[in-house]
Amino acid sequence: MDYSPAYIISRYLIGEEILTDPSDSGSWPVYIGLLPDDNDIPHNAVACIDTAGLRDRRNMDGENLFHHGVQIMLRAEVYNTGYQKAQAIATELEGVDHVNEVISSDTFQLICIDQTTDIVVLGQEEGTKRRELFSINFLVTLKEI
Repeated sequence: MDYSPAYIISRYLIGEEILTDPSDSGSWPVYIGLLPDDNDIPHNAVACIDTAGLRDRRNMDGENLFHHGVQIMLRAEVYNTGYQKAQAIATELEGVDHVNEVISSDTFQLICIDQTTDIVVLGQEEGTKRRELFSINFLVTLKEI
């Protein structure tokens, strides 16, 4: 697979207009693997991070089947705004059932996305900005088709 599960999920959420591509200068940009804190990064931002998944089984042809771990981290200037965005993301991903996501010339089928934690409130950032932090974890079953 040429793309990580976190990247595939981020592209899906951009396509559904829940989040935006950082290059588009829109609200709620989504980054992969980290949540940057440069001066030109909005207060309200999201990171999709690849985490530990679960090996399900191995098919008769030797293919290992995995449920890939993906964590969504949110940072928000206002608590309720961040919590509502986390709810919107969870609701959108809950409805995924054999959905195709095309990236360049590759097509991935998002078979199922299972939320494994509630919205976790991580408190406020340290330092002067004191923005609110949230996290949600998922197991993602997908395949390249």
